Amino acid sequence: MSKPLIPEIRFKGFTDEWQQAKVREVFTLGNGYTPSKANPAFWTKGTIPWFRMEDIRENGRVLSDSIQHVTPEAVKSSGLFPAGSIIVSTTATIGEHALLIADSLANQRFTVFKTVNRWSWLKAKYLLYRFYGLGDWCRRNVNAGGLAAVNITDLQKYDIDFPSTEEERDSIASYFENIDELIKETEREISRLENMKIASLQKMFPRQESLVPEIRFKGFTGDWQVSSFSDVFTPLKNNTLSRACLNYESGKIKNIHYGDVLIKFKSVVDVNSAMVPYVNKDINIELNSFNTLNNGDIIFSDTAEDEAVGKCVEIQGADVFVAISGLHTIAVRPTIEFARYYLGYFLNSNSYHSQLRSLMQGIKVLSISRYAMADTRVLYPKSIDEQKVIGEYFRSLDSLLSAKRQKLVKLRNLKQSCLDKMFINNTAQ
Repeated sequence: MSKPLIPEIRFKGFTDEWQQAKVREVFTLGNGYTPSKANPAFWTKGTIPWFRMEDIRENGRVLSDSIQHVTPEAVKSSGLFPAGSIIVSTTATIGEHALLIADSLANQRFTVFKTVNRWSWLKAKYLLYRFYGLGDWCRRNVNAGGLAAVNITDLQKYDIDFPSTEEERDSIASYFENIDELIKETEREISRLENMKIASLQKMFPRQESLVPEIRFKGFTGDWQVSSFSDVFTPLKNNTLSRACLNYESGKIKNIHYGDVLIKFKSVVDVNSAMVPYVNKDINIELNSFNTLNNGDIIFSDTAEDEAVGKCVEIQGADVFVAISGLHTIAVRPTIEFARYYLGYFLNSNSYHSQLRSLMQGIKVLSISRYAMADTRVLYPKSIDEQKVIGEYFRSLDSLLSAKRQKLVKLRNLKQSCLDKMFINNTAQ
């Protein structure tokens, strides 16, 4: 006995069994193509959208216009892909799809799905979300050997399922449209905050030989203090323990590796709560063999594959857990008082980091030494209060960004969970 066509979860009030039809019954399939680049008449002053994978990456899954355009002379006799069609990448990058809301073309990576007349009532907005499942099927059914591609004959046998009533189909499409809008809105908020932080890092610390920033908080005036790196910091010993010596289980000493600084941590890290690995208990390390980190200490990464070398992190929370600086790091301790968070943001700003570029050595992998950094300029307000408001301003920005990023992850997870449960399970197809 066949399993009833009922999704795992659905909106209240809908109980009818769903229906199914093969792709070959619902759609006519066509191929995308690239008009000859050698013929200027196909491309010069083109007005017809011609979609590539980059358009989906840049503009999402509902496409009205493209990055590149072709002329009417480039269109084959089969004509344009009509608005309301769905394109699916069936070669190279497999399973990505988008809804076309303008008459257009696409390149040869895409197969176009055009609804046949008798199925025109099956609205494109519903199909847009149903095609996430079709995309998953494509990724699981790639031809072995040669260029990655989907067998179109097999694809035409794929079952498209749908609710019997227009009301339920529309409810599903509207629900996912609302989630997508929340995702886009959150992405816009993250982008706005990221741009605000970049601009603030550029304008709230002095540039080049200037002794005052372009903008500063009200009530603070006067030149900033300039000191050499070697006058402001004293070096700390580190160790060269590899990742093989570390684990995340409870231990005695936490070890911060250059990869943590480059990838995991922002300008400030709370080692009390961050996922910093402990030194393996089986390795005999005496605490007095190394300088343990205090709040306000700075760890620089001294090597990277790009100009991220010299990125640093300010340590906080070190009064709770014992931590040491590890492989490929430069650890230093301020010799004068600084407000919490100030150094973490200044030393990662272009005002300071630009001084390191000429000091980097290497070709494929760049590195920098503490000795090379000795004469770099460290700028800071003479007023601890001004340092404090600067540090707290950036810390608040980072907290907002972190909250928005967590919200974005939750929304994306919610969408994926609903895609899995609000359509018929297709893993067996």
